[in-house]
Amino acid sequence: MGLADLTTIIESAMALGVILILTLRLLPDLRLDEFRQSMFIVRDELFDFAASGSISFNHPAYMLLRQSMNGFIRYGHQLTLFRLVCNMIRWKLHNEQVFSWATKWDAALKSVQQEEVRTALVNFQNRALLIAVKRIVVGSPILLSALVIMALYSMIKNGWVSIREVFKNVSIEIVNRIVDPRFLEEEAARA
Repeated sequence: MGLADLTTIIESAMALGVILILTLRLLPDLRLDEFRQSMFIVRDELFDFAASGSISFNHPAYMLLRQSMNGFIRYGHQLTLFRLVCNMIRWKLHNEQVFSWATKWDAALKSVQQEEVRTALVNFQNRALLIAVKRIVVGSPILLSALVIMALYSMIKNGWVSIREVFKNVSIEIVNRIVDPRFLEEEAARA
């Protein structure tokens, strides 16, 4: 083995080390920061919505939605498929399948007088849930593979539509098959 071969091996090992550091340490931190920043944006828009006088800061719907978003932000690092499955198993073993947050949310939504405000609140909730679903799917190689396969199947079956819409719909469908969305919100509210 010559000096050129040894140099190539050392350079390749250093490059592989940098790639491993980026992939295993920095990328997860970056994903978490992006998740939290996205959730902060939606929460800030919700605050601006309430500050504009559309809904009171003391209204139960506003408070529940903000509580859910704060829980997602605070415990976003624990929002993984593995932890979600473990928590679901714990729920089923202890018969804790009461979705108190969802019940309170439905009651709070019914108390909102204006249809436009109700629609806006549901939109905020859906956006926050979609951000959480994206975090779960992109963080799991299993779900990411399923996402690609189901997206291709969906495009073949339904014809070509917006790739963003296909991935969004398929992501939601994948997570809904594994986890009830109310469970996600319940865990965020408990946080």
